[in-house]
Amino acid sequence: MKPLFGYGTFRKAAWRNAILGAEYPAQPATLRGYRRIACTSGYLSLRETLFDVGLVNGALIEIDAIGWEIADRWEEVPTYRRHDVVVNTMSGPAEATTYVCADDSGATPVDDDRFALTADAAVEASIREFDMIVRLIRRNS
Repeated sequence: MKPLFGYGTFRKAAWRNAILGAEYPAQPATLRGYRRIACTSGYLSLRETLFDVGLVNGALIEIDAIGWEIADRWEEVPTYRRHDVVVNTMSGPAEATTYVCADDSGATPVDDDRFALTADAAVEASIREFDMIVRLIRRNS
């Protein structure tokens, strides 16, 4: 199973651990050939680009099957879909899987490096609401 490349909420360790309900090994990683975008849903996504617009900063997270099940629920699959990428780490290139919006029509570029498009307090409230789902998945797995 490939690791997860997180470029939004999964980059922030406290949020990542709370969302996944466990600590998973993670390291900094970057992705070239993509840019961050704001989908009409109000969430961050990635779009492949032919232009060299810099690097997308992220975290490469070694999650297990339970972590993937939880991440899929957090990312509201099928609104988002898994997408294979090759990221750069301090150890060299690594294959990974990330999430991209299934429909990015109408999306606009996001040229800053924030963790989410909404306020931190809103993200933290969503994480608290999501906690019951995390506990159910972990208990039933």
